[in-house]
Amino acid sequence: MPDTGGRRKRGGEWKLGNAHEIGQLVLVRCGICNVKRWYLPSDLREIFGDVEADLVGSKMSCKRCGKNEYMHAETQNPSARERQGIRVTRLAEIRTVRRVVWKDED
Repeated sequence: MPDTGGRRKRGGEWKLGNAHEIGQLVLVRCGICNVKRWYLPSDLREIFGDVEADLVGSKMSCKRCGKNEYMHAETQNPSARERQGIRVTRLAEIRTVRRVVWKDED
């Protein structure tokens, strides 16, 4: 039986909350630049909500090239040895920008 990395093969959706519960990481890749970034599911859940982990890639853009058409996300369960070499990108803060829009009266 192939290793599914802790994911259920059939049945309900695999959401970021499920990945966080079992200690998985989310790997996001850019298909153009071949840049890989690792994220904690709890950080991504705070931004996007508890969505399917595979849908996160289409909602992000690459830090290097700025494109989002070729972004791909997947959950992985790295071993302890692999985890030592992984640099996880963490959420520092979320900023809300308020813009003022003026309208002239007729």
